[in-house]
Amino acid sequence: MQRATTELTIRKPFGLFSTVISHGWYQTLPFRWQHERGVLQRAERLVDGRAMLVEMSEQKSKKRGHVDLRIEIAGESAQDSDVVREITRRCSTMLHAEEDLRGFYALCASRPELAAALRHGAGRCMRASSLFEDVVKTILGTNVVWKQAVVMINRLAELGDHCPADPTLRAWPTAAQIAKAGERYLRTRVRAGYRSPYIVELARKHAAGEAGLAEIEALAVSGDDEVLYKALVQIKGVGKSSAHFLMNLLGHYAHISIDSATYAYAKRELFNGKRPTEKQIRRRFAEFGKWQSLVYWFARWEAQLAWWEDASGRSSA
Repeated sequence: MQRATTELTIRKPFGLFSTVISHGWYQTLPFRWQHERGVLQRAERLVDGRAMLVEMSEQKSKKRGHVDLRIEIAGESAQDSDVVREITRRCSTMLHAEEDLRGFYALCASRPELAAALRHGAGRCMRASSLFEDVVKTILGTNVVWKQAVVMINRLAELGDHCPADPTLRAWPTAAQIAKAGERYLRTRVRAGYRSPYIVELARKHAAGEAGLAEIEALAVSGDDEVLYKALVQIKGVGKSSAHFLMNLLGHYAHISIDSATYAYAKRELFNGKRPTEKQIRRRFAEFGKWQSLVYWFARWEAQLAWWEDASGRSSA
């Protein structure tokens, strides 16, 4: 088994801790956040089936105004240049390393409620290395207490391949593995309930190259919010709130994902104990344009592990 080390240089403000706990994905496999070490672990399956152990940690950079992300890779042929290059690309995707958030940080500098986000280098919303994983986790996180969503996601993750460098971790299951497990497995083992057929159908389509997820990723790059939203809500199991959440993960922040936790926060903190309408919430943040979702999200953000607890523990995803 080989080990390799490389670095990814990221422009400040950036904090690995702040990015990792930007929302609840870090509690779900194949992620593993080691808080005392400041290390994000993940088992990552390559296209050829090899499962690599990836460890990310924040380091000081020699380049002024930047932070270095140290990436350690362990697994079969981990030192191959193609492996190092691909793992580095995936880490960059997960952490939005190349995203230009200067407009958001300019807002942070002028808004006291966003001072913590600026100070801790928050702003990036960690995503999975594939949109398939992000969509499946999002579907499992809808209409459910977040702790139960974590249980469902981690049970589904049991279908993935073992990571030789760390047998306690498995890579995220492929679409083919989920499709083969079938709806009965999702209902009886994962306890995914009504979400089960949605996930199996998505897995079957993705395994056949018919889910359109690559096209959605391309739309995210093109920057057309409306077209991106319409494509996301075409996925069975993805509603309005879930689509807006996925848009956040894809780097589009002009629409707040409004769910029960959003209403609870807005009622308590913004509308003097009165439950607002969705229109009132959106009007409240409209002035922030393409950054309004980040302004909402990180105005209520705190740099602690249980920060997302809100609305009786319901998910904000």
